[in-house]
Amino acid sequence: MPRGIVDFHTHFYSTLYLTALEGAESTEVWRRAHDNRLICRWRGGVTLTVPQPHPGVNERLEMMDKLGIATQVLSIPAPSVDFLSPPEAANLSRQLNEGLANICRDHPSRFGALAAIPMRDTDLALTALEDGIQELRLDGIMVLTNIAGMPLDDDRLEPIWQAANDWRLLVYVHPTIPNDQNVDDYGLAMAVGFLGETTLGVSRLAYSGLFQRFPDIRWVFSHLGGTLPFILPRIDNYYRRHPEMKEVLHRAPSEYIREQIFDTASTHPPAIECAVQSLGAERLIFGSDYPHIEAGVAPFVDALRTIDAHDLGHSKWSDAVLSRGEILLAGDDI
Repeated sequence: MPRGIVDFHTHFYSTLYLTALEGAESTEVWRRAHDNRLICRWRGGVTLTVPQPHPGVNERLEMMDKLGIATQVLSIPAPSVDFLSPPEAANLSRQLNEGLANICRDHPSRFGALAAIPMRDTDLALTALEDGIQELRLDGIMVLTNIAGMPLDDDRLEPIWQAANDWRLLVYVHPTIPNDQNVDDYGLAMAVGFLGETTLGVSRLAYSGLFQRFPDIRWVFSHLGGTLPFILPRIDNYYRRHPEMKEVLHRAPSEYIREQIFDTASTHPPAIECAVQSLGAERLIFGSDYPHIEAGVAPFVDALRTIDAHDLGHSKWSDAVLSRGEILLAGDDI
């Protein structure tokens, strides 16, 4: 694998996937007039906006070469496949994962990929997990912060986390529509709701003891962990106010949170700087949310290097974050 930038937060939407979204009874899909973006509404909010035309492999490689990006890690975020019934979701996930595996096979040094998993049925999820990792040799799985409303610490998901822990699996968590009827007004489901979802999801995994019970899962959370860098002391304060929590957790929840990995999908230097100070630069990997942001990948790289140049006067810190995803793709711990 060539050394360079590893972009861990990129998305790929095949024609197969978009057709499935448009044909599902649970989704409402239309194309926005002024830019032709495909918009998908699901569970009370806009969950996906896909640029059209969608950049294919060749367009990505051209962009990556121009910006010095060694590798993109491809994934399919909200609504993933669980907008369909479990059997239909399992069938779609298999086809999507095969497509991602083919891209990685054709360009092994340039693309990694995370398997889409039908999470609403535990047996189907375990089968898809094994197929995606053992047979198709994908790099991990992507799951959403809630499974059609079910939180990730729900007991029904425990067998999935046990398998992920046994395999030291890379599990990338991406936000989805929150369980709040007010989030779709003004387009806030994605603008604000997604970040709140990540904050709540990580906090539940910490408070429930799931991080503690399954220490070998290699978790990655998107968008700097939502608002976590701003509220870590608050999370610990409420842990200390409830003595019964000490029967669940051996340590303060922030200690478990700081052991996880977070991508830097933000162009706002003060937010990134807060994440560096709160979570640690060594827990960050680069992500750009490509191709959703119209300005492309460059502003995400520039935001990191702006902080680095201002604070340290050299690029060693930002270079480490930009390339650190290579370690995860190799199957190692950061």
